[in-house]
Amino acid sequence: MRKMALFGTVMALLLTLAVAVPVFGAPPAGIPPEHASDAHHRAPLLSTGMTLTISGSGKAYKIGNKTISNDASISLTATVVKSVPGRGMLNFTGGTLTIGSDTYTVVGGHGIINYRSDKMVLHLVVKNSAGNTFHLNLFGVHAKASSTTAFNVDFRMPQSKLAHLWFLKFPSASVTPK
Repeated sequence: MRKMALFGTVMALLLTLAVAVPVFGAPPAGIPPEHASDAHHRAPLLSTGMTLTISGSGKAYKIGNKTISNDASISLTATVVKSVPGRGMLNFTGGTLTIGSDTYTVVGGHGIINYRSDKMVLHLVVKNSAGNTFHLNLFGVHAKASSTTAFNVDFRMPQSKLAHLWFLKFPSASVTPK
């Protein structure tokens, strides 16, 4: 009986060592050094001070009755006010939104372009010819952004809208860096 107990204890000790030694005794050769690559520290894509023009044509659908639609176009100018790896912050300095025969002029606004998720979110204030102000929100999914060549962005509805009036859809709007 004592021999069995002694044998069980020795086997438990050997199994414990067999599991622990490879884990704790293995050299860290398979683990890469902490900063082996700076791939995750990419430079900002757009540089501060850069100007972007966003233009495109599409459709506007009446909020509350989507069977009523009109041709629409946008032409926006933005300045990159901050650029960090992964995203850029935009300040809108001008532009127009045209829906049918109505033209809305950009008073101001801001936006974010996210390079990792390929999304663009813009919040603008526009004014019509009577001087009334409206909120223009544009939500877009873009191709890989570029600081040297134009790229496309699809502004989608219902997130893209002239608040309380029109849902907006601008497929393949062009973003051109200058």
